[in-house]
Amino acid sequence: MTKMPAQLDRDTGERVQDPRTVMIQGNSYLDMTNEQRGWCEDALAGMPFPCSPELLEPLNRLHANNSRQWDAEDRVRRAGDREIPAIKREIDELNSRRHKFIEQIDRIFDAAWGADQDVPPLTESIGSALDRLSVETLRIMHTEQLIEDDAGAVERVAILRRQRDDLVWSIAVACEDLASGRRRTPRPERMKLYGKPGR
Repeated sequence: MTKMPAQLDRDTGERVQDPRTVMIQGNSYLDMTNEQRGWCEDALAGMPFPCSPELLEPLNRLHANNSRQWDAEDRVRRAGDREIPAIKREIDELNSRRHKFIEQIDRIFDAAWGADQDVPPLTESIGSALDRLSVETLRIMHTEQLIEDDAGAVERVAILRRQRDDLVWSIAVACEDLASGRRRTPRPERMKLYGKPGR
């Protein structure tokens, strides 16, 4: 049975086993100091190879882009009819960038393991799963901001945190399957071009 990924101690860099948790040795994964630091460190700690600086840059750019897209989607819900087209174009552009970051992340991961076409693929790439982790992290952060005024937000945060735990665990299992050759990444071709007419 696969164990939950280990945590990384920020001071020593050593892995510390702590099943079913989303904390990184004394710091929340929602710690936004130093821009977006911390949102995916628990997921990266469970991967079967060291995390390279080459990977961290597109991961953090993806998360920053998702944060801007979240804000734009909030604005479009409050906007008047005249403002909506411009904000929708902004969302399309942010979504296009988002997919470019996911593809960049997937190329880095794909270089870490061979692709045997005779084994079954994962249902989604690791880059796509990390994108979902970014969105889930943002959802928790925004829901936490409602706690003072919304009693139900406490329960929703608890549910979201459990969902995030499961996602981190699933990413670790998927990486193990890829590294062992039991599974392969899905084919990378994407058909949808965001913001392009007729697409």
